[in-house]
Amino acid sequence: MRVLVIGGSGYVAGLILPALTARHEVVVLDPRPGAGGAHTHVVGSATDPAALTAAMDGVDIVLHTALGNPTGGQLADAASAFDINVTSVHLALAAARQAGVPHVVHLSSLSVFSDLASRALDETVPPDATDLYGLTKRLAEQVCHAAVAQWDMSVTVLRLAWPTTDEAWPAWALPGHPPKTHTLDGTPVHALAATDLARAVLAALEHRAGFDVFHITGTDQSGLWNQSKARDLLHWEPHRR
Repeated sequence: MRVLVIGGSGYVAGLILPALTARHEVVVLDPRPGAGGAHTHVVGSATDPAALTAAMDGVDIVLHTALGNPTGGQLADAASAFDINVTSVHLALAAARQAGVPHVVHLSSLSVFSDLASRALDETVPPDATDLYGLTKRLAEQVCHAAVAQWDMSVTVLRLAWPTTDEAWPAWALPGHPPKTHTLDGTPVHALAATDLARAVLAALEHRAGFDVFHITGTDQSGLWNQSKARDLLHWEPHRR
């Protein structure tokens, strides 16, 4: 299949691309230069309707990985977060619908929940984050849900928790963050290894069930984050333990 990866030069996409290009024809849309590899790179922004429309040519599936993670408290940071995390999702879905692409996979975050390291969470719990990042990520999920309802598309949402390189696992390798994460009682939380993330994405590309959401996390020693839905429907669970 021909897969369009929106935001494919980013950190999370870089964890996925090796496995994705080994199995599919991949086109990356991103204004930043790619890291090379067996894919086609199209220079363009996730918020540019013309670039999205052009990149959809011949595409079978869209994988939306573009991410705006605000680090400051300025109004410009908020504007950028909404542009990338919300607007670009709507534009990608609209462009996919216009091009006749039937299925989209959107990478979300467990940060759609507040206090996510202190309570039990599964896919039935309504997202409630109010911080800028969590709010924009949960609004993006609502955009996906609306697209399915209005346009009869299939959108699979993966909520990720601390994706990291295999080399850094079980620590979270994202620059600027602590290398290891713990729950409030001190229980270590393993990050999500790149190979486990890639397996989840490959499974989500094949999962067509209207609007569906899955929690994709590392090994949960705390027992907070239920992985049974991903295990039952995607036949996925983390291998790194």
